[in-house]
Amino acid sequence: MATVKLDGVRKVYAGGVEAVKGVSIDIEDGQLCVLVGPSGCGKTTLARMIVGLDDVSAGQLVFDEAAYRGRDLPPLLRAGLSLVFQDPFSSFDPRMTIGASLGEPLHLLGRLSRAEHEARLAEAIEAVGLSVAMLERYPHEFSGGQRQRLAIARALVTRPRLVVLDEPVSALDVSVRGDVLDLLSRLQVEHGLTYLIISHDLDMVAAMADRVLVMEKGQIVEEGAPQRLFAEPQHDLTKALMAARL
Repeated sequence: MATVKLDGVRKVYAGGVEAVKGVSIDIEDGQLCVLVGPSGCGKTTLARMIVGLDDVSAGQLVFDEAAYRGRDLPPLLRAGLSLVFQDPFSSFDPRMTIGASLGEPLHLLGRLSRAEHEARLAEAIEAVGLSVAMLERYPHEFSGGQRQRLAIARALVTRPRLVVLDEPVSALDVSVRGDVLDLLSRLQVEHGLTYLIISHDLDMVAAMADRVLVMEKGQIVEEGAPQRLFAEPQHDLTKALMAARL
């Protein structure tokens, strides 16, 4: 069963710049899909449309049997889709406590009691290996690796079905990247999550992905299991990506 379906999705910006050109894909329940491609090829634009932050110019998306075109996705359904941004250092308002930041997505669920709100925050922060006491702190009190864990906690607070992660470890020190990737793998199993991870790290793709989507100039030009793509790349871009990895 597909968590999200994309049917002919396009994004055209002012001036006629077409960032996404008729993408049609299904992201299946429980899959870990990795979207790779050069900078500026439309990966982040596609991700933002999927989670309802940007509108599509043509085509449609379907989540939980509801068709939507981006920001028209009803709040309760949008709560089932989360996005973790690339930079953990700019992801949080420095004037807000971590608890306040993690609690922001909960407005999508409507009015929760104080006990329900606090329980969701505790559940999310403990899921990423941090303590409830940290909810009272401010972003500057955390390392980059901790902030990325907190960004993941914020994505989990609404108990989503699909989490989209935009280069989740690229801004982190090499020493903590493995810990964050291990955390993502554990959370996927424990929470039954579906992932779409934007990445340029093909070694991570080989280790984690069920399926790889290769994007170039706004289009998906090749897709398949990583083992097949690594062994028998068909598109010139895929071949170039594989060659650069060696």
